Parts: sequence; C-alpha cells; structure tokens
Amino acid sequence: MGQTEMRRLLGAAVVAGIVGLLAAACGGGSDDGGNGDEPTKPPAATAPASSTEPASNGEPSATVDLVEKDTLFDKTKLVAKAGTVTFNVDNQDAGIVHNLHIYKGKDNTGESMGATELEAGPGKQQLVLELEAGEYFFVCEAHPATMAGTLEVK
Repeated sequence: MGQTEMRRLLGAAVVAGIVGLLAAACGGGSDDGGNGDEPTKPPAATAPASSTEPASNGEPSATVDLVEKDTLFDKTKLVAKAGTVTFNVDNQDAGIVHNLHIYKGKDNTGESMGATELEAGPGKQQLVLELEAGEYFFVCEAHPATMAGTLEVK
C-alpha cells in the first residue's frame, strides 16, 4: 500500500471518527434506554444575528420544506398554520449529521415540541407536529451556531 492510499484511508478514518463523536455528543439519535432521564440539552442557542437567507413568503402553510446544505438551513424564518404542521427536511450534506428540533419560544430552553433523528446525509426526513399559534425556535443540534431560525405559527 502506497503513501497516498495510506493518507486517504487515514483521512477517511479521522472523518468517520469525528462524525461518530458528534453523533455521540448529541445523543446519537438513539433512545435513552428507557431510564427516565431527559437528554441533556446543549447551551441555549439563538438564531444567527444576521442571515443572508431569504425568509419564507410570509403565507402560513400546513407544510414546511427545509433544506440542510453546507451546514446551513435554506431559510431561517418560517411561517406555518396552526394545527398539524408537516416539516419535510432534506439533508443534502453528504456524510454530515443534521436534524431538526423545534422548541416553543425564542430559543432551545423552551419546551421541546419534537425532533427528527440526527442522521448523516444525504437523506430526507419528515416531522409532523401539532402546533398552536405562537413563536417557536428551530435548530440543528449538531450545528447550533450556524443552523437555527424562527418559526411563526398563525
């Protein structure tokens, strides 16, 4: 085996290790084993101060499409109709772990409304929630500094 191939294999092993550590640090998307303990929440995250991403068109909808690409959401401001809301999440980052977690309120210290599993892309997931009118916060738990936003339910 040549030096170039050894470097390639070593690089792949390092990336796999980092992804594994991130998944483990974020709960790995696995069940807590039924011991009754709540998963540990990361420190409070807030939506990025400025965003070049466009807001949704402002019209409430029962279906919200969200793309995860380049460790960013394609939108940081969402609007949905109160009631049953379906979130279609498209992780387009190959080998990168993402999820969508929705909290009531302005940050991740509010009540958890639900989340998709932490999964490496590419892949698609769906999250269906019953939401009342109000303010919500959404975040990718693996990338809270760059992947967060607000959801207004009308």
